[in-house]
Amino acid sequence: MADWNDVSTTPTGSDKYGPYWVIPLTKESGCINVIVRDGTNKLIDSDLRVSFSDFTDRTVSVIAGNSAVYDSRADAFRAAFGVALADAHWVDKTTLLWPGGENKPIVRLYYSHSSKVAADSNGEFTDKYVKLTPTTVSQQVSMRFPHLASYPAFKLPDDVNVDELLQGETVAISAESDGILSSATQVQTAGVLDDTYAAAAEALSYGAQLTDSGVTFRVWAPTAQQVELVIYSADKKVIASHPMTRDSASGAWSWQGGSDLKGAFYRYAMTVYHPQSRKVEQYEVTDPYAHSLSTNSEYSQVVDLNDSALKPEGWDGLTMPHAQKTKADLAKMTIHESHIRDLSAWDQTVPAELRGKYLALTAQESNMVQHLKQLSASGVTHIELLPVFDLATVNEFSDKVADIQQPFSRLCEINSAVKSSEFAGYCDSGSTVEEVLTQLKQNDSKDNPQVQALNTLVAQTDSYNWGYDPFHYTVPEGSYATDPEGTARIKEFRTMIQAIKQDLGMNVIMDVVYNHTNAAGPTDRTSVLDKIVPWYYQRLNETTGSVESATCCSDSAPEHRMFAKLIADSLAVWTTDYKIDGFRFDLMGYHPKAQILSAWERIKALNPDIYFFGEGWDSNQSDRFEIASQINLKGTGIGTFSDRLRDAVRGGGPFDSGDALRQNQGVGSGAGVLPNELTTLSDDQARHLADLTRLGMAGNLADFVLIDKDGAVKRGSEIDYNGAPGGYAADPTEVVNYVSKHDNQTLWDMISYKAAQEADLDTRVRMQAVSLATVMLGQGSPLTSRARSCCALNPLPAIRMIPATGLTAWTTPCRTTTTTSVCRAAAMMAATMTLSPA
Repeated sequence: MADWNDVSTTPTGSDKYGPYWVIPLTKESGCINVIVRDGTNKLIDSDLRVSFSDFTDRTVSVIAGNSAVYDSRADAFRAAFGVALADAHWVDKTTLLWPGGENKPIVRLYYSHSSKVAADSNGEFTDKYVKLTPTTVSQQVSMRFPHLASYPAFKLPDDVNVDELLQGETVAISAESDGILSSATQVQTAGVLDDTYAAAAEALSYGAQLTDSGVTFRVWAPTAQQVELVIYSADKKVIASHPMTRDSASGAWSWQGGSDLKGAFYRYAMTVYHPQSRKVEQYEVTDPYAHSLSTNSEYSQVVDLNDSALKPEGWDGLTMPHAQKTKADLAKMTIHESHIRDLSAWDQTVPAELRGKYLALTAQESNMVQHLKQLSASGVTHIELLPVFDLATVNEFSDKVADIQQPFSRLCEINSAVKSSEFAGYCDSGSTVEEVLTQLKQNDSKDNPQVQALNTLVAQTDSYNWGYDPFHYTVPEGSYATDPEGTARIKEFRTMIQAIKQDLGMNVIMDVVYNHTNAAGPTDRTSVLDKIVPWYYQRLNETTGSVESATCCSDSAPEHRMFAKLIADSLAVWTTDYKIDGFRFDLMGYHPKAQILSAWERIKALNPDIYFFGEGWDSNQSDRFEIASQINLKGTGIGTFSDRLRDAVRGGGPFDSGDALRQNQGVGSGAGVLPNELTTLSDDQARHLADLTRLGMAGNLADFVLIDKDGAVKRGSEIDYNGAPGGYAADPTEVVNYVSKHDNQTLWDMISYKAAQEADLDTRVRMQAVSLATVMLGQGSPLTSRARSCCALNPLPAIRMIPATGLTAWTTPCRTTTTTSVCRAAAMMAATMTLSPA
């Protein structure tokens, strides 16, 4: 390589780091230029220049594919072969699956309790290890982990101390027979955690449990090195810290205290290795099984849900007003979707201190309650509450919140960014945020979107959110209580449920969001589960180990047994202690079908009449398990939302944007009857939408027989819906039909987008009524949103998965006007004509 005409320079030799070259030099100063090749191709894209002044010993090392020049072979080795990715999977006590070990003579599992597993200054791994030997993937492992079934398998020694290895970092390493390293990767351990501990752990109860003998605290944390229970006073001063005892069979830690701890606040002090930081972390975390919390969910609280002080009078005898025992009962179900804060936040007839709160539902003479009573009298049987569990993104400290009906000066005080924004001049204006928004609207444009710019600032500190950002799954949200500190939320939530059932005559359905957590990792304040058992409760990328976010946020892993248990335990509390009559599962397709069915059986043992339904959209998890999707749930009795009727009536799909919002008309917005100027829909396509609408009104039954647009006799499953079967259900009670709910644009939005310009207001209101009639007059369970009864809109910045903005409430409160009265009358008419299956 010193002679540029010489292309045959071969390695002088090799050592544990790999090959090396000794090159004769013609001088001892200056530099040399080097091209590293394999005889045909350059192994490093850049030509290298090595200056002798930078490397006085004239010894350098390089790595294929990397133009950096290293002073020592050990430095280069660590750069090339540091621990990377996390594509090794420890799936049971004796089996590791790992592509990086394939055909390698040396495969080891290194472990350390105190630090990272890494090469030392000599490029050697000196931590403890166990030897792995090639084996075959068992049928049981293939069934549990079908997405990993093709991975090479390696066997751990039968006498390996699983407990010891799991309480620190584990790294899989492969090497050639001469010891030269091939690969090193972190290890995902959820499989072995289930295999080792779940059988014993599933039999235990968790959280702070009050008994006659006192309070038992228990948390499942099998990988923790130490757990302490930290007790706090009401003013959040540490009272005591108690080391907890680990049960080796279950991996659970527990401590027994006296009855005097009732009402005490507490947290768990964890010492646990976290793979994300690759450190042994120490932090305090709240209890994922908490039943009560302090303001902003900073501390868990010991509470007895059977305490009579937490029950409104008559609570124990409260029953559901509408039967849910039989298919005939379920066929009568009509669901009204509502959001606790939206119901009353702008209703001036609700006492000011109750607006946006649980107790607003007890304001019998308010417009809101009277409206709900009218709906009940017209045939609405169930109210569905958007998330009311503890959520992460609304600040429960009222002095840290600035809502749009409050003075703009308050927004400036709470959000300092406003003072340095283009809106700083309004800080001393004396106007409310709403009034400023109204002023800005006059000159708002696409090129100068001032309303959206201000709304971005408002959303950072207001109290508006749909709530699909779970923090603690089994505690009522504190911002909807008159006092978010402690147990007030429990009694007020129950009082609301009682008012809905007794005064409105409706059953109660609750949105649950177990498919993701608001956060993961060792540092985020709202990360709980991932701080207690890192890399277990979250679904990880099988190669990198990063937390997946296909749902929207930090995906959870209901396929893991202890998270499936947590879900079932949580549902049991909402069913027995809060008398919820049904559950709507957010993004249910990210759950395993088996897990949803198992949870349903568990809850039916507590309430045989409980109803489950959810968003059974196809997810990208089918390689891992049979997903709880529309088609897979056929015949189970669990309901799913139907996108078939929704899209046929509204037109287009939920992710349309730009011109597509207008081009894609539906049966309810003029398709084939009153086309707009942009539509590209043919008559044949319009008739196909009519087929899907008729099929939807027949409950999307797979075996329903109809004559299609071409005069052919077909079953529902043979009607095409974007390449999938249009009909998929075995019974109408397995289908929830809708044309408008909280996600995306409202029905009135879509009609406004899609209706032909010549369609006047009366025509558009008729479109609204016809669209609603396809839901209300057909088979299946009809679901409508509050917005449908007042022709309300969702502003574009706030229509996606987790709107966190007061803009919706500002632009579209359900106020009584001529238009909304007409819309409400149309909706009420549809509600009174709800049909049952013949």
